[in-house]
Amino acid sequence: MDQNVRAPTHDASRSEGVGSSGDEPPMGSTMKTKRAARDVALDIGIADTMRSPDGAPGGTVAIRQAVTTLDRGAARRHSLEAALQGGLVAVPSPSARDLGRSGATRSRGEPVASGVRGQALAELGPGTVIQGDYRIVETIGAGAMGIVMRAHDERLDRPVAIKLVRPSLLSRGFRERFEVEARAMARVNHPNVLQIYASGEHGGVPFFVMELVVGTTLEAWHASQRGAADIDVVLTILDEICRGVAAIHGAGTLHRDLKPSNILLDARLHPRIADLGLAVLNVDASDPSVAEVVGTPAYMAPEAANPKSQTPELRARIDVYSLGCIAYELLTGVRPFEASTSADLLALHATAPVRRPSEIIAELEPFDACIMQALAKNPAERTPTVEALAHALVAARRGQAEPVRILVAEDDADFRSLMEMTLAREFPEAAIESVGDGREALAAFDRQAPSVAILDLQMPAMSGLELTALIRAREASRAMPILVLTGEGGPEEWRRLSALGADRFFVKPVILDDVVSAVRRALLERTGAPKSSAR
Repeated sequence: MDQNVRAPTHDASRSEGVGSSGDEPPMGSTMKTKRAARDVALDIGIADTMRSPDGAPGGTVAIRQAVTTLDRGAARRHSLEAALQGGLVAVPSPSARDLGRSGATRSRGEPVASGVRGQALAELGPGTVIQGDYRIVETIGAGAMGIVMRAHDERLDRPVAIKLVRPSLLSRGFRERFEVEARAMARVNHPNVLQIYASGEHGGVPFFVMELVVGTTLEAWHASQRGAADIDVVLTILDEICRGVAAIHGAGTLHRDLKPSNILLDARLHPRIADLGLAVLNVDASDPSVAEVVGTPAYMAPEAANPKSQTPELRARIDVYSLGCIAYELLTGVRPFEASTSADLLALHATAPVRRPSEIIAELEPFDACIMQALAKNPAERTPTVEALAHALVAARRGQAEPVRILVAEDDADFRSLMEMTLAREFPEAAIESVGDGREALAAFDRQAPSVAILDLQMPAMSGLELTALIRAREASRAMPILVLTGEGGPEEWRRLSALGADRFFVKPVILDDVVSAVRRALLERTGAPKSSAR
């Protein structure tokens, strides 16, 4: 187990409805305990949406609240996370870049390990048989809060990894949540998600039996590439990661701590998403006032540290943001943001603009649109699903201009229906939302930013001119084409629309196939076409 300060090679993951009492590191403190708490926070994920209830930027209030929570015991929770890491034959060496791991400390009031349970854990060694089936081979890692061991499944004749928690951490509520989360983890069955084989107790000590992956972490592999890796290898890895996360979401679970050190790669570079669902172990169930905040600041969505501000139906986009950070790092060789303290890092994620990938590597221009949408600070403007992100990455590489979501604003119901049918036929994988006036269109955009917008110029409540101006004022529209259709209008209207940021202007009656072609061309112009090599 890695228990070193700022050594994030392993970290616990989270699931929907359960998480760690994540906390913000102390800002400006020189006290030893504050430093330890700060370092823990950097790893276990104390980010904050830094938005007020109305969605406006909220400064550092939530960060300070997270600091307070951290000081109440994050070090103990973090150490527990570390105890439950595993699945690797060799534990990677610590990395300071992950801003994130602290030495374990025992929080006030925590019982000291003693008695038969402590003895059972201490006496584990090569040859010990757990639950009649699992013979210990060697210890993979050990820390103040638990151990990870390589074992052999005697019944099924296969290698496995076993993770055991030190009994000093156990409480009635902890045990119950541990068991609930074990069942949640077992519901996910996908080749790109680390498998959980069984769970149980040995001498009163809870344990997991997991798939043993002989390989490395995505973090270590990427570091070995000395910068941006081969683009096609990266995209293949990202596609499989997205498939795994989609399976996690399909099982009704959120990971909430996706990052390279939580993704294992086997010898053929096939990824396994690890540490799924362990965030439940990091909550003090006796203190309901402690917000469940999880993640790692370097990969954390702005809203992730303020659960009360999150919209339930948009929570999965926290994982989309983390995947956007991972994709950005793998493609460019650098992270979206770097900072020496968690407070600064969280502030950057919440408020600072991200450099487009093409500003770092010019050949990555085709990926600007999909990466920037995945990193949108407002979850309503973010890529809606991990499937949509995977599709956008593939389309960018192939030079395809295929929309993921289309917004149609047209007050003529018959024409709107015909438009929707045509678009559904031409773009079968795209979600299409049709509305009858400008205000509805703006509300639809704010709920979920589309890949392209097709607007009527004359509409009730709000004209196409007003709507174009309001949409272009939003960050998520930067790479989104706007096509305007009208029954009346000419050069003067087009001049005004073009100045506002519209991409195409059609005068009705129109041939809908021409509109479809214009959608593809406008998307290609907005995103660019990929070169044969990005390196």
